[in-house]
Amino acid sequence: MAEKLTVEEQIQQAVLKAQRELELKQQQREQNIVKLGARVVSKRVQQGQPIIDKQSGNQKEVNGVPQCYPDKFYITLQFMGAELEKEVSKDNYDLVQEMHTYFCEGYVGEVKKFGNTYIEPIITRFTQI
Repeated sequence: MAEKLTVEEQIQQAVLKAQRELELKQQQREQNIVKLGARVVSKRVQQGQPIIDKQSGNQKEVNGVPQCYPDKFYITLQFMGAELEKEVSKDNYDLVQEMHTYFCEGYVGEVKKFGNTYIEPIITRFTQI
């Protein structure tokens, strides 16, 4: 037979339940998560451009080695209803394979493109499905 709770215990349980619900709502309000099932349809590397000295107009060199900006790595994701090209880290670029499906996770953040700032999804993790 189930034991009856006292009025104080019932009140305590109701307060705990309300606190849990409030914490969940607060967490949902502050969450910034992007989750997407997508297929990688293409990969490309954009070679880093030479670093030009503004005064001389020549490519900068350090110890005789020409300096370039770092390479950028891009993948094109195809998902239900659209396609999206995203810059990813070298590690993620090496991890994913073309024509494979992944569960992509990340967040929405600011991305700078040619001096302009855009709000876009930033994918940080790929799990093969």
